[in-house]
Amino acid sequence: MIRYVLILFSLAVTACSPTASDINQEYADRLANVLGLAPLSIDKPAPLASFSATRPEATFKLSVLQLANLGHCALAQDVAMHNNQLGKLAVPSEVFKYQVRFIQLASHCIQDTRTEDPEVKDILRQAAAEKRAALAQYFAFMLSAEPELNQFSRLTFAEIGKRGTDNEIQANEGLATLASVASSLATPENIDPQKITPALSKLNNNGYVQTLLTSARRQIYWNQSLTAWLSQVELQTAICPVGKNKKKALVLHNIFNKFAISQVQPYQAQLSIQLQELSDSLAQISQAISHPAYPNHAAALMVELKTSSKQHAQWWQRFYKVCKVAPV
Repeated sequence: MIRYVLILFSLAVTACSPTASDINQEYADRLANVLGLAPLSIDKPAPLASFSATRPEATFKLSVLQLANLGHCALAQDVAMHNNQLGKLAVPSEVFKYQVRFIQLASHCIQDTRTEDPEVKDILRQAAAEKRAALAQYFAFMLSAEPELNQFSRLTFAEIGKRGTDNEIQANEGLATLASVASSLATPENIDPQKITPALSKLNNNGYVQTLLTSARRQIYWNQSLTAWLSQVELQTAICPVGKNKKKALVLHNIFNKFAISQVQPYQAQLSIQLQELSDSLAQISQAISHPAYPNHAAALMVELKTSSKQHAQWWQRFYKVCKVAPV
């Protein structure tokens, strides 16, 4: 019974915990009350541009008869499965894995003494070279078409809360694996295609990445909007006229400490750490996929978050300087 009550209490606390937007809104409302300004609210961010890439077309193909004569090669089974009806409906990650396996197995089949037909050997060499050259494009197609990977540009209603959730851990692990694959596209012999599906499984029904990106964009909007909104205030006239008491300035100072310093800044520091972790994987993928360029939204948002936070802090620095209030 006690355990049941504790679980209910924990759920109630979680449900009632304010989001970052709630804290920013209360911060703005408190400032508006003191400054006599119209209430501030921010617009919902627009969705990020989605990444799009096309599937390459294979030029070199084996005939049914040629394939039948390769029964001694492990490659033959892969090619047969790829060419059947189910293979033609394969999801993009399976298509990519097939290209990797073909490259890895082709040389063994060519070197096998039982592969006697020179034309077949030539087709295998050319097909393997073609797939090697197009491997980054196949990977890019997977990034753009697999549901686990093309969801990152979507907006979420949820916002990032505490660190270390299962979704965060799983998402970072999955992306780290894919980043490792991306780094080995030039040397596909080093890729383990069996690791790709488990990596995607960790991102399946996992909203961590898009929640992090949405949360960072919302915080940037709050920083920018609050700074622009406060910039319309004439400090010496509205807050701290010369020779008058500093009661209003002291109230603003307390609001800044309670919300910006105690709550918003730690949250932004957390976002920066999480964006950096995400960016580490996305940077490796971006470096490997240049045509079309794969975007590292996390890196761009880190810069925007730092800039918008600094600009907001600069308004308060000016406030403390003009009003001669100690920032403690």
